[in-house]
Amino acid sequence: MLSRIFAATKAFFGRPFEVPAFLGKRLAGQVIKASSTVVIDSGGVYIRVSSLNGGGLIAGYAATDGTQHVLRTAKSTDGGQSWRPQGEVYRADKTAHDVDNAFPLQLPSGRILYAYRNHDRTNSQYTYYRITISYSDDGGVTFGYLSTVAQRAASGVNGLWEPFLRVANNGSLQCYYSAENSATDQDGFMRQSTDGGLTWSSPITISGAGLTSRDGMIGVAKIDGNGNLMAVFENTEIGRFSIDYVLSHDDGRSWGERGRLYTAANNAQAIAPQICNVGGTLVVSFMTDESVGGTGADGAQMKVVTSTNGGGSWSGSVVTGEVASHWPGVFARDSTYFLALYSKDGLGAVSQLYQVVN
Repeated sequence: MLSRIFAATKAFFGRPFEVPAFLGKRLAGQVIKASSTVVIDSGGVYIRVSSLNGGGLIAGYAATDGTQHVLRTAKSTDGGQSWRPQGEVYRADKTAHDVDNAFPLQLPSGRILYAYRNHDRTNSQYTYYRITISYSDDGGVTFGYLSTVAQRAASGVNGLWEPFLRVANNGSLQCYYSAENSATDQDGFMRQSTDGGLTWSSPITISGAGLTSRDGMIGVAKIDGNGNLMAVFENTEIGRFSIDYVLSHDDGRSWGERGRLYTAANNAQAIAPQICNVGGTLVVSFMTDESVGGTGADGAQMKVVTSTNGGGSWSGSVVTGEVASHWPGVFARDSTYFLALYSKDGLGAVSQLYQVVN
């Protein structure tokens, strides 16, 4: 009864009013803010984070340094509560090159791989597209070129974007990415490597075959420990961007069972999803302008939804990055907490810790 009174008071006065913990029971899948924002790099954008073998975290992201685009790393030894600059991966003149979409991953051997888009352009027009892998054997301080996952000359709208790396249960390396077919059509693909990223297989299709939709921004997470995975991605099946998913039951070797995960309210957009598993709860992030009309999705709010039943159903959305948050990602720090990762106007690349009730 008292908890209902507090809830009614909140609704009546129209301002935040938290029900005391002893009156309101926390529900499985509930997301609770556990820290303020922590700046990784005041000039950073598009942040992705992975675990280090000996403990600690490594972040990869892009920044601009004068006339150059630069890819950087940062390291945390306290679970994302603080970050320090670690190294530089690659830099190039931004008038002739476009490097972005960083994704770092440490292999069991200790080598750190760093995937990114690596495009050539002339007079702001793309001329060549690549998904490139660089490597570091000194903890992410210095990097060298390792391989090219996919590449092709520009011909109309046919770019390659947004690599995502993971190690499969059999030890092989998987790289997911998006490939444009036209201005209105884009598919998701995966290539695998059995030699640590030196060479890559032919691609398999993750999403988009036989469908005209801009599928992009693939993120992948384990549903359980039995080879069941979920991949999330943005799409334009309904004309505006929403979030879809596909499933794999063989650790990423094949995919299907496409379905809708989230459609933004108010005729708005939901874009740039990512996914992680926090102690058995799936957490999917995206950015959307559904609650803050007029901003556009890029630069609106970062939100998350959760599922405690392997994606069978999803919670209502929770804001994890306020207006002026860009290109978010999520990282499961442990079985209880995840990091919301985004670039924030006035701050740069940031991380923020959230707890998931399990």
